Amino acid sequence: MFGLSPSLYFPTHLVIISLFTLYYYNWLQTMPVKRILYMQKPPTVALFYALLFIYVVGMRPVSIAFGDTVNYARTYYNMSEVLDFSEFMGKDVFFYRFMFFCAHHMPIYYFFLIIEIVYIGTMALACWRLDRRNFPILLIVCMSAYSFFSYGVNGLRNGMACNMIILAMTYILGNTKDKLICAALCLAAVNIHHSAMLPVVAMVFVYFYRKPRMMFYFWIASILISLTAGGMVESFFAGMGFDDRLNDYISAQGDEDEMSQFSQTGFRWDFLLYSAMPVIMGWFVVFKRKIIDMNYMILLGTYIYSNAFWVMVIRSSFSNRFAYLSWFLYPLVLTYPLLRFPLWEKKQGRYTAYIIGGHLAFTIFMWSIGK
Repeated sequence: MFGLSPSLYFPTHLVIISLFTLYYYNWLQTMPVKRILYMQKPPTVALFYALLFIYVVGMRPVSIAFGDTVNYARTYYNMSEVLDFSEFMGKDVFFYRFMFFCAHHMPIYYFFLIIEIVYIGTMALACWRLDRRNFPILLIVCMSAYSFFSYGVNGLRNGMACNMIILAMTYILGNTKDKLICAALCLAAVNIHHSAMLPVVAMVFVYFYRKPRMMFYFWIASILISLTAGGMVESFFAGMGFDDRLNDYISAQGDEDEMSQFSQTGFRWDFLLYSAMPVIMGWFVVFKRKIIDMNYMILLGTYIYSNAFWVMVIRSSFSNRFAYLSWFLYPLVLTYPLLRFPLWEKKQGRYTAYIIGGHLAFTIFMWSIGK
């Protein structure tokens, strides 16, 4: 539709997001900590790119280059030809009822466009609520994340649901009205993708049990459990029956295309190291710098508990799907403290630049090796 080959959508996104990151990388290098923490950054250009992304990616062609876009399109066309919704009933009832409605009232391009509006819109609003001064930096870091593009065109339900949870987190500490908004967003998220129940439970647990030290103990314990009794844990979760999709991931059920995207199994030390970066950042903020910020504690705790669950089933064939149930918080848990708290005084700008640069570099590296 835009004269751009489907295979070039992601590389083009990487080029644009790299230019944004390079700009902020150079800007942060020379900035004193007070300007980073307290100076308002105009959101115009970053927000414009987010809107452009919504439109271009939302109106993308139906192509195998976009993974499950083809499967969603097939279901969409099937829905448009029937009047009875019962054959599409499942646990993700909110999503499929919405899809069924759209299939009878609009072409598929508008359906994908609405999904991108929700996917990007909830994430952008969450960034705005978390840190209005540094909103454009937070937004660009989120859009440069390893999983960002994939869950905008491939894992659509999971991406929408998880970004709704991010937005819900910004309301959970508010008044009664805010808590009701949080509950509504969580309910919608779980009915869009049922596995979103995991980060929702983790968020609620952190809200009521605010013990930072326990978070880190639990994460370390999850590694030891996975190394010594990983198979037993996977069998235990698979037998609980609380989510058929999670059970399928654990028991290696699924189509061949999904398997080929994540063919390596066994204990993934490389992904554990990747997951450890926000945990290390959290330890540094909470125990080394002794900073307690409730918004950050909600983000950090939800990430740690959700990630610990993944670590315990890390050997399963679809552990990347589990990993996303914590990784969707990765850019915020990593970047939020850099832009909100005085951590390194004169070196704050330099270290922040290195971290956001490294975050993008990982995404580029994974793309270059075909992951």
